[in-house]
Amino acid sequence: MKGEIRLDGAVALITGGGSGIGRATAQVLGQRGARVVVTELPGRKALADEIVAELNGLGAEAMAITLDVKATPTIPFVIEQVVRRFGSLDILVNNAGTQILKPALDLEEHEFDEVMNVNLKGAFMCAQAAGAVMADQKRGCIVNVASQHGVVGNSLRAPYCASKAGLINLTRALAIEWAEYGIRVNAISPTFVVNGQNQSMIESGDVAREIQQGVLLGRAATTEEVAWGIYYLASPMASMVTGHNLVIDGGWTAR
Repeated sequence: MKGEIRLDGAVALITGGGSGIGRATAQVLGQRGARVVVTELPGRKALADEIVAELNGLGAEAMAITLDVKATPTIPFVIEQVVRRFGSLDILVNNAGTQILKPALDLEEHEFDEVMNVNLKGAFMCAQAAGAVMADQKRGCIVNVASQHGVVGNSLRAPYCASKAGLINLTRALAIEWAEYGIRVNAISPTFVVNGQNQSMIESGDVAREIQQGVLLGRAATTEEVAWGIYYLASPMASMVTGHNLVIDGGWTAR
């Protein structure tokens, strides 16, 4: 479109980018000129390869790398690979995440740790490694994918709510520390998001009723709607935005 804000030449790293929000974000950023790095778990590498092949076929420059954000010693090596390939790192999208739906009284310690290690610790370690590169460059943008459940609580999601709330406040803390380096740090908090893997669950049963009752607009978000929010935060349109949590929840948290 005429006057479209593009990301030509920017290097974007998206964790957990093989499906869902990560995949849609890779498509949106890649189609607008960014050079995209998609990471996925070793057992899901084929998903990352698939989206990379799609982007390359459209003329975008993209690569896939395996990464488990719980394996924190490997994170700096992934960042090094990106910088070696493209010469910089301009955008980090901390999208990798997990949750366990279980009553709090029944949670086991390792289950709580699993959610926190992926959603909060893993995101921090990725931000720290990327932030070191961005600080040297004196520019950069980090977008942390949080959740409406980091803004308000919900049942069966104690570690998820805790991790996403922590991620939102971590976003603010990093924005304060890293502004002097020209690094913007923001979060995005979507409501329930429908994708190919969860469509039947989202459209029927308890989750469907929860969405109908809690989301003012009466439906789940699409991956593309969330990806457009990430694109905004990563683009020059948001050059004066840092330390912010962009809630894309159809009104869930307005009550």
